[in-house]
This record gives sequence, C-alpha cells and structure tokens, in this order.
Amino acid sequence: MPRLALLTAHGGPIELAEFPLSTPAPGTAALRLRMAGICGSDLHIFRGELPLPCPFAMGHEMVGEIAELGEGLAADATGKPLTVGDRVVTPYFWFCGRCHACARGRSYACQNLMAGEYRTHDQEPHFVAAHGEYYYTSRRQPLYKVPDDLPDAAVAPLNCALAQVLFALRDVRLGDTVVIQGAGGLGINAAAVARTAGAAEVIVIDKIAGRLDVASDFGATHCIDAGGISTAEVTERVHARTDGIGADWVLEVVGVPGVIPDGIGFLNNGGTLLEVGNVGMGRTFELDPSALVYGNKSVRGVMFYDPVTLAIGLNFLQRTNFPFDRLMPEPFHLADVNAAFASANAGLVPRGALVP
Repeated sequence: MPRLALLTAHGGPIELAEFPLSTPAPGTAALRLRMAGICGSDLHIFRGELPLPCPFAMGHEMVGEIAELGEGLAADATGKPLTVGDRVVTPYFWFCGRCHACARGRSYACQNLMAGEYRTHDQEPHFVAAHGEYYYTSRRQPLYKVPDDLPDAAVAPLNCALAQVLFALRDVRLGDTVVIQGAGGLGINAAAVARTAGAAEVIVIDKIAGRLDVASDFGATHCIDAGGISTAEVTERVHARTDGIGADWVLEVVGVPGVIPDGIGFLNNGGTLLEVGNVGMGRTFELDPSALVYGNKSVRGVMFYDPVTLAIGLNFLQRTNFPFDRLMPEPFHLADVNAAFASANAGLVPRGALVP
C-alpha cells in the first residue's frame, strides 16, 4: 500500500505508515506525488515549536500528477482541461469565502481557515500531506496545471516558498531596495522575485556562506555573511549599499525572533519589514517601539497568499531563467525521510526535498 510520513514525536523519528487509496470525492482529485519540499515550518513542527499533536502527517510543499479525478472536476482554476497524468500544483490551505476578511477581498487573512474541513491522516482519504506517495485535495483547493517545460525541482516549492514571497513582495516597485534576512528556500526565491520586480538592490544576509553563493545566482546584488560580525557592522554594510539611508523593504525569513529588531534597523524612514519566518508560537523579542514611531516604519505580518498567486508563479518560472535545480540539488527518497530532515535541520541545503 502507498506510504505517508508521520512524525511520531517532536524531534522524531518519522515513520512511514501505509494506508489504502480511496475514490476522490466529487470536485476533488487524487494526486500521485512527484516531489515535495521540506519547508522551514516543517522543521518548526519537527522540533516541537508549533503545538501540533503527534502522530502528525508531514509536509505541504509539493507537485503531483493527477491519478484520479473526482466527479465534476474537469478543468483547473484557469479553465485549462485536466486529465489523468497532468502535473498540477495547489495551495496547501483553503478559505471559507464567507468571513469578514474573505468578503472584503482578503481571503489570505481568512478567519475560518480550512473552512471546517481540517483533515487528519486517520480518516479517509488519509493522504492529506505532502511527504508521502499520494495527496488528496479538498473541494476548496483550486488546481493549476503545470506547463510541460517546467521541471519538478522548480515547481515543487511553488505552493509555499515561491508563492509566499511573490505575495509578500507584491508591492515592491522599480528602483526599490530590498534586504532579505535568511538565504534558505524562501530567501533565495525572494531574491529572484525582488530582482525580477525591478529592485535596484537586493541584499541577502545569512550566516551560511554556501547559501549566499546560491543567492548570488538568484538575483542578489550583494550578500552579507553575518557569521562572526556584529549587528552594527551588518547594519553599516546595508546602509553603505542603500545610499546611507537603509532599505525600503526588509523580508524576514530566518524564523528567529531576535533578528526582527535588526531588520527594523535596516529600514529607511517609511520602510516596511515583512515578517514571514516566525511561525513558531510562544517566542518573544525586545523592541524599542520609538524606532517605528520616529522612522514612520511599519511591520507587516504575511501568512498565506491569494491562490491566483500560483498562476502568477508558474508564469514567473516560465519567463525567468534562475537555476532552481540548485535549491534542491539532491532529493532524498521517501524511505530516507529521517535523513532528509536531519540534513534540512542542519542547514546543509537551501531546501530539503523528497521524492517517492
């Protein structure tokens, strides 16, 4: 029977459980997974930094091919016909469409996330996560057909890493300056997005030199190795690259609360810090709020995205030429899922990847 990765306890191990396949419900699809990413939030779950009960079905970043279509599902969200064997991507979440936020066009801030359809592995269709061999969509998850010329390695991170930073950086304008804190999968995708949007400077900061080497191939105009140097020196280098005034935008994708005040210090007056990385709950940091007041600076939390961002992302991948194979250079097989998480947790690759 097909397998699904379950986190048995925080910190591991992850075990592969077998479940039977079922017929997809009307309006849904059964996907045979081709590649899945190991996201930073997966690592937060693995380490117990998100209060989710174990056993827990792991993974949400994926690309799959249609194994079976449920009754009534014949086209993707853009009207393209679907058939068995087509590769597709889908958001890993869904919205209610009726709450205050959804009614005002802010579905990404839905107050009834998953719309009462939160699913667990112990009930059919069982395959409700990306680290496995199959995935069953919900009736509220739109599908987007993947063009034939895009490799799995480029598309697998789309429904999380790439779509999230496309949405977060949607207001970046020609000539803006952007600082990215963290050169993992989100940060490297963000460098490509910011540069394509016309940012004059894309400055990427990390403490792992190998990640910065990758970032330089994804649009970073300047990389700062923060290992062994002070925050003051990092800030000085940022200001030196931004006409002495700081950046218009700072994107935080490290996932460490303590770097948020640093990011605010990188901003120019009127700048905005986009907070994406800190999904772990119960952690705090100290901040002098006058830094926001006197500088007219803003902090914007960003979680999820408008699903049409996936269509934008597919177009982005087709029309740019970044070496996305460098993001996930050596996928692990599902049978080696514990080794894959150990590698990702140690920061040995920008983005861990699994193939069935």
